[in-house]
Amino acid sequence: MQQTLRKLAVAMTVSALAACASDTTRVGAPEPAARAPGTSADAVPFDQIRDAMTPGETRAYGRTSPTKVRTRIGDIEFTDGGFAGGYPTLASTEKLTDELDFQRATQAYLWALPLVSYGEWLRAHEEVFHAGDGDIVQSKTPQAKQGILTANVTTPYAVSFADLTRTGPLVLEVPAGPSAGVIDDMWERAIADFGVSGPDKGKGARYLILGPGMAAPQGLDSGKFRVVQNLTNVVFIAIRALQPDPADADTFLRKVKIYPYDKRDSDPKTRVIVVGDDIAWGQWQPRGMDYWRALKTILDREVVAPRDRLMLSMLDSLGLRKGEAFNPDARQKRLLKEAAVVGEAMAKATTFDKPFANGDLYRGTHWDQLLIVPYDDRAEYTDQMYRRAAFTYEAVSRGKAYYIQKPGIGQQYRTAYKDADGQFLLGREHYTLTMPKNPPAKIFWSVVVYDVNTRTPIINSEWRAVVSSRTGLKENANGSVVLHFSPKLPAGVAKENWIQTNPEESWFTYLRFYGPTKEYFDQSYPLQDIQRVK
Repeated sequence: MQQTLRKLAVAMTVSALAACASDTTRVGAPEPAARAPGTSADAVPFDQIRDAMTPGETRAYGRTSPTKVRTRIGDIEFTDGGFAGGYPTLASTEKLTDELDFQRATQAYLWALPLVSYGEWLRAHEEVFHAGDGDIVQSKTPQAKQGILTANVTTPYAVSFADLTRTGPLVLEVPAGPSAGVIDDMWERAIADFGVSGPDKGKGARYLILGPGMAAPQGLDSGKFRVVQNLTNVVFIAIRALQPDPADADTFLRKVKIYPYDKRDSDPKTRVIVVGDDIAWGQWQPRGMDYWRALKTILDREVVAPRDRLMLSMLDSLGLRKGEAFNPDARQKRLLKEAAVVGEAMAKATTFDKPFANGDLYRGTHWDQLLIVPYDDRAEYTDQMYRRAAFTYEAVSRGKAYYIQKPGIGQQYRTAYKDADGQFLLGREHYTLTMPKNPPAKIFWSVVVYDVNTRTPIINSEWRAVVSSRTGLKENANGSVVLHFSPKLPAGVAKENWIQTNPEESWFTYLRFYGPTKEYFDQSYPLQDIQRVK
């Protein structure tokens, strides 16, 4: 009892001194730091835990270290011997276990972003479009592309998935002609390119795609095929026809063939399914518990690479195990739901305020580089997880040719999430972007606006998310073009130079240069920031 009274007296004295100090605080002096929720005045801050001790001091500290430590997750309490020499109390052990599972889940969220993204596209392929292995799903209009992360709305898309465990070795025949295509695994790693930016240089190609551990067929004439080994059970194939005339592009795409190798002698046909404008779909990562259900669905269909085994162990205590029923209990659901919210917030922070760059061009502007992660995730000593998360949260698919840094070849992407003042782009504001004359694009350039919610082309009353050098922009006398982004068409502005934004949404944009010229790479083209009209 006396000990309790002494503690109470000390606490009252400390409180009184604090009150006196607050009454006499000098104007401009910093406010005392507030304690985090779940912490108490008698807890020792974590940064006061001793380190750099001699062996003797370490042994002594096991009897004298604090029994209550203040941390970012609240107070952690220990039995006799304190932090160094005691056990975490049972209540603190429960808190630490929850925090450990929560941290595991947030990191697993970021790890799984590319797999869940492609998994959702695969689900749409099979369940929404009712396409089978090797069927081609064609998206021609802006409305049809509304489900694709940061889609390019200026060229038609054709996409196919095939489960190699069902098809066996798979043949892809691409006719000669201007096209650009990629073969990816389900982690969005580039396996091969074809078309004008691939090794065939647009002269046509015939690939034989093998699954993990799958051997080439006996008697294969290797002179007739480019053999590639996909790293996952399901393969993703994307083709963009580059003909200016949509009819020519459509004719080209219908010459593409995808079929099992063992049906090569039966004149196999490839079914083409055209996405209607009235079909609502999306391959963005779902939210909350649906994220984990989507991950579980695609995990059960896929191989587990050695690099991913430790990540799967992080999900084990949360009830998410490959090949087993996913029935999380109330505690696991609570942690998984919160981790999906915090994990997505972390993905947004990493994506839209990138803490890394690739030896970037135009660093003096707020135009970021999109492709910040290698096509196969590999750095010198690591497989990159956070760069991959930043890319695959906002975008989809990778090709080796995307990384070519040569004038006149492929395309280059700049991304803008902020205006010239470093503030995020808001739909309620009016912004302008001035494109000085002679933009560095041999073929054409475009600007597409995306909403932050789905990272897909913005849906506005105009059904127009893009302006480009092919859409009849009105130039100034000096050859420059001023683009406008706002909820309503500004007075005196040509409609061709305007993209409508939605007042309730935030947005971002991609600036694409097709056939980038040397003025892009030597930065002699004076790329301007987006300006808020004040």
